[in-house]
Amino acid sequence: MSHYVVGKNPCKRCRAKGNDHNGDNFHFYGEGLGGHCFVCNYTLPSDDWLAEHGEVKEEEYELVGTEVNEEIQNKLKDRTGVDSKNFRGIRADVSKFFGVRYEYNEENGEVVAVYYPCTTNYKLSGWKKRSVPKSFSAIGVVGREADLFGQFRFQNATGKYCLLTAGEADQLAAYSMVKDYYDGKGEDCIPVVSGTTGEKASYKQIQKHYEWFNRMERIHICYDMDEAGREAVEAVAKVLPKGKVFVMQLPLKDANDMLLAGKQKEFVRAFFNAKPYVPSGIVGSSSLGDKIREAEKISKVPLPPFMRKVQDLMAGGIPLKRIVNLGSASGTGKSTIIDEMVYFWVLNSPHKPGVVTLESDCSEYGKKLISRHMGRKIDLIDNYEYKQEFLNSEAFKIAEKELFETPDGQDRFHLVEERDGSVEDIKDLIMRLIIQCECKIIILDPLQDILDGMSIDEQAVFMKWLKGATKSHEVTFVLVNHVRKSSGGQKANSTGADLHEEDFQGSSAIFKSAACNLLFTRNKEAESELERNTTVMKMTKCRWTGRTSPAAGRFYYDNDSHTLHDLDQWLTDHPQDVDF
Repeated sequence: MSHYVVGKNPCKRCRAKGNDHNGDNFHFYGEGLGGHCFVCNYTLPSDDWLAEHGEVKEEEYELVGTEVNEEIQNKLKDRTGVDSKNFRGIRADVSKFFGVRYEYNEENGEVVAVYYPCTTNYKLSGWKKRSVPKSFSAIGVVGREADLFGQFRFQNATGKYCLLTAGEADQLAAYSMVKDYYDGKGEDCIPVVSGTTGEKASYKQIQKHYEWFNRMERIHICYDMDEAGREAVEAVAKVLPKGKVFVMQLPLKDANDMLLAGKQKEFVRAFFNAKPYVPSGIVGSSSLGDKIREAEKISKVPLPPFMRKVQDLMAGGIPLKRIVNLGSASGTGKSTIIDEMVYFWVLNSPHKPGVVTLESDCSEYGKKLISRHMGRKIDLIDNYEYKQEFLNSEAFKIAEKELFETPDGQDRFHLVEERDGSVEDIKDLIMRLIIQCECKIIILDPLQDILDGMSIDEQAVFMKWLKGATKSHEVTFVLVNHVRKSSGGQKANSTGADLHEEDFQGSSAIFKSAACNLLFTRNKEAESELERNTTVMKMTKCRWTGRTSPAAGRFYYDNDSHTLHDLDQWLTDHPQDVDF
């Protein structure tokens, strides 16, 4: 990765297409941290991602080597054998059927390389060599001009099914599993083939064999269960006969993993349960049941106790992949409310928060949260010496460790305090929160500081970008909003006047893009201290439940402890403190 510098770099994908003239599309996050192009979506995975998901397959390569002749064939046979030794779970009879040969370690006999034969017009034209663990070279013609791997065994095949996998190892694994099934029925196995040029580039090779695929009634695609695999399916499906393509869904990454895990029956079941292919962005109704069940496995974002009425209206909290707006006038306490929500999420949410704080710097933000955690507002301590003593006390050190670190020493949340960057810089930092820091709840406080100086159309484009990010990365955005001034020049709800969605400052796309809008008012000029410290919230939209309420909650703020309470509960617990 040494050819990248931390920050903005040229994107090789964009440059290959004649774009990225300024050389700054690709954002590199640091050695081992990966990077991302926000124009073409090219992603360099981080070391952590690779450790969790395994090595990324070669996306596209052409393998060309020495011309095949009798001498080369004899030399290859001299140093290889046909015994698979159960390499990657493949039986010897299966690999021998497809002409696969193996090279062994002279000391321990273990497989060190696999030679997959390739044919062109059904005649041997080369071998694709895979050296263990995973590097490739070639002898002869093995690229897009060659036949599909295994195709020579099914040259004249016709019938109801054929199975297309992403690579040679998956082809051998898939064939062995479906062959055993058909052997049990006393029937011939269906054709199983794969490309030889890598998962993503395979469509170019597959396209050459349209007529062969068109002999089949159904073409079942079994590619990797990751983003690269899904993209490859989109490309391959476009070059296969329409109406004949079906897509398999596996519980594991690929066919070879299924074989190694002993899930032969599950693989066969997945083969027969393959769903008809529909273009990306369109979902066939036969897949909806599975998608519903999968979506409902994801926990909602819970709300703190003082918002119990709102949580009931939301049927248990905020789902991921949503935008939620909070709106009120400046100085009415919306930052206190969102801070209380973040404090609760830090300690109780199954999803990590990431905060873009544009009004408080990191020290100020941390001070607010730890004041809440300790039940004592640090800013009310007016004696300098005592404050220093308090901040260095054992109680404070215990509290900061509890609040800011998980039991295993990891960060509980992440902060961005960027104020001077461009909108593109902010978007970059948001994506770093999502990708690098794995945050699922992103708070923008306040949104209008990001939109400042943008036209209405530009604001709408930014909201569209946020909506896209909720779906592509399965995150929820919580946006803190200022409201417009009234015709008299006053904030719309500075004295507790009613507030509406249209009062949000900026583009109407802000409240239209949200799945939920929460508006609150506080009469800062009330004579009663209780009323001055009470916020009234209403819910004007909640798409997932369809519920709205002009009285979604009343919140009382206790200044000394820097804590919000449900007002009704507060009145019950503190009748002596009621100030009428």
